[in-house]
Amino acid sequence: MSTHDIQSSELWEVSRRLINFDTVSAHSNLEAVEYLEDYLKEIGFNVKVITDDVDGVKKASVLAWFGPRQPGGLMISGHIDVVPFDGQPGWKTDPLVMETDGKRIYGRGTADMKIFIAQALVAAKQVVQQHQDFKRPLLFVFTYDEEVAGQGSGKLIKILPQFFEETFPMPEMALIGEPTDFEIYSAHKGYATFDLVVHGIGGHSSVPKKGLNAIEKMGDVIRIITEIDGELEQHITPENTQLFPECPPSAFNFGIIGGGLAANMIADTCRLKMSLRVSPGDTSEEILRTMEDRIEREVISKMREFSPECNVTIENLHATPPMKSPQQSPLSALLSRVFDRPVEHGAPYGTDAGNFQHIGINSYVCGPGALGQAHQPNESIPVEHFLSGQEKVEQIITEWCAQD
Repeated sequence: MSTHDIQSSELWEVSRRLINFDTVSAHSNLEAVEYLEDYLKEIGFNVKVITDDVDGVKKASVLAWFGPRQPGGLMISGHIDVVPFDGQPGWKTDPLVMETDGKRIYGRGTADMKIFIAQALVAAKQVVQQHQDFKRPLLFVFTYDEEVAGQGSGKLIKILPQFFEETFPMPEMALIGEPTDFEIYSAHKGYATFDLVVHGIGGHSSVPKKGLNAIEKMGDVIRIITEIDGELEQHITPENTQLFPECPPSAFNFGIIGGGLAANMIADTCRLKMSLRVSPGDTSEEILRTMEDRIEREVISKMREFSPECNVTIENLHATPPMKSPQQSPLSALLSRVFDRPVEHGAPYGTDAGNFQHIGINSYVCGPGALGQAHQPNESIPVEHFLSGQEKVEQIITEWCAQD
């Protein structure tokens, strides 16, 4: 297909519109949601928009469904939000304007994951036009703030069980089109992000014993976390070795650190921004509880001997759980056949699937983008994935929902 033909297609138009909306997680996504709602209603879907206020910013998730009130439906999900691009060096195109050089298609969200959403919408339209009488329902779930530890889906799952009581039986399986380069992942790690803040006692550096240096005590905290990391490496399961061969265990990361005001002042505070990747079988709650207990015993108790005002606190904690679906299932078999790939490994990143599994929905992660492009300047996908992705989703919807 020529570049002109690609840019004249409905898939290009839907993708272009979605890329054009500034849905960075810190911003509202309501304009994009309104567009999705109108498109879905026009092709015959029932649509429910759930709006939340997140720190004064209006955001919404979209539920859309088509087909009979029957069990065994298929859920297809994606997140509307994207990561920031303002100030990110290296962009050669406008991040909010989808462009192509004939080989790749560029723009923020092309890989992660607006083009998958567009492919799913256009594929659904094609199947609905060909098969008005679905045998099983098709459900779309589009979320916000997936890029912020899945907070949108975390809120959504609190109302989804009631939604399914009122519409049709809850689907047991879902396809989530995160960037996998068409690999099929039956599992992924969980994710937590948080700040550790050491509160010491400031003072003049000429009399160091009159203060308690928060930066120095943060060194003790880092030592403890490094030791816990080593302990996590001693409890690697064979299953996680197979799922995540590059990094099987749960693991901490020290992200950003800052503290103190001047070289001749005792630092009274030190802040460390951290993340935690959580392998299936572990939970962020258990790992963080171990961390807190050790910090309390080995650091805080000694700090309070100096002054009861001293402390180490956790702030801004956000977490999404790991996910592990059966490697062999009707949906994994269909995906394996359609994409001609085995179902062997897990994704090293988190998705909304961890929250969905909390209410009994097993997900498989597979999409047209590549992880190496996600969150990068000049984010892009190959033209062939742009085109073939819609065809593959169309085949999946047809075989699962429209045929016996």
